[in-house]
Amino acid sequence: MSNLASRLKSLIFGNRDEALSIPIMDGSLKPNNLLEDAPVFAERPGLEDLAIGADGELYAACGPIVARVGSDGAFSEVARFDRDVTALAAFADGRLAAALGNGVILDATKPGGPTNDKADGQPLNAVNALATTADGSLLICEGSTTRPYSQWNYDLLEKGRTGRILSCDAASGRATTLASGLAYAFGAFADNQGRVLASESWRHQVVRVGGATTTLAVQSVPGYPARMARAAGGGFWLSVFAARTQLVEFVLCENDYRREMMRTVDPRYWVAPALSSGEDFLEPLQGGGVKQMGILKPWAPPRSYGLVIRIGDDFIPKFSLHSRVGGKHHGVVAVAERGDELFVLSKGAGRILRLSVRNVNERVRA
Repeated sequence: MSNLASRLKSLIFGNRDEALSIPIMDGSLKPNNLLEDAPVFAERPGLEDLAIGADGELYAACGPIVARVGSDGAFSEVARFDRDVTALAAFADGRLAAALGNGVILDATKPGGPTNDKADGQPLNAVNALATTADGSLLICEGSTTRPYSQWNYDLLEKGRTGRILSCDAASGRATTLASGLAYAFGAFADNQGRVLASESWRHQVVRVGGATTTLAVQSVPGYPARMARAAGGGFWLSVFAARTQLVEFVLCENDYRREMMRTVDPRYWVAPALSSGEDFLEPLQGGGVKQMGILKPWAPPRSYGLVIRIGDDFIPKFSLHSRVGGKHHGVVAVAERGDELFVLSKGAGRILRLSVRNVNERVRA
């Protein structure tokens, strides 16, 4: 009886790993259409990550290539590999680091350079984010040690807790573990104060990594946080690749149903977050998400969503940019700022959006 009461309390009031309560989007997270209305800068299938090089150019990981993206949105290939590139980062000396899922190439434009495929003797498995630091080292983010990057939804439904944040010496390629046991690490960042931060998607938070421990930096994100990027004036941009729903939270609590669903249902139709939606009638319906008179209300429970949050140096959200339910610019996994330009990668749409930082600031303050 006491176990039942304890579980009911967890479901209603929430705890770290099992809850049906979801933070509402209000205040600095109040929904808008800034992402949905943003101009499309480039469009191409397979877009995965962005980086601003030391030369000020925009680089994109797209399928098996790394490309320079010109001012007109045209792609110019600078490197090609035999596998899809899963993450990208730029060093201050001009080098580009690229991840290939189970390994990292420290100079993507020069074949035969230093690489890394393990840390502390454990092979890399699902590298999904890279970030450089002020001292020239590389932060490596590994979402899971049991599932490849392409199977991130498996890791969610299996309640994975095997993510790692690694520090890699850019000269030798030797990597060491900074933090492990993370609930899907999907973003790393070193801020102006030298603090190392990591997105922990399945716990809906950003943590500060220090020693062998982590401390909360940004908590109760109403979605699944992903990669981060430096913001002018301090702080960072946080991409959120999907919004949370009570239906998914409920399925995560119902172990028998969840396991049977994974065993018998096509993964495309699992009750789980998605990078895009609305194109297949077999997608699971989510309550208020059913269309009424041909219109999908923007406040309906989202199967997919587009969200970027501007976080200050004090780890407090300042404002946010949205592509709401029924929109197309969902599955945001990367952001990059260059001067007044803000580039946002919608993986769900296969698009890079370009906004004016000045205009965004004016609109959110209006």
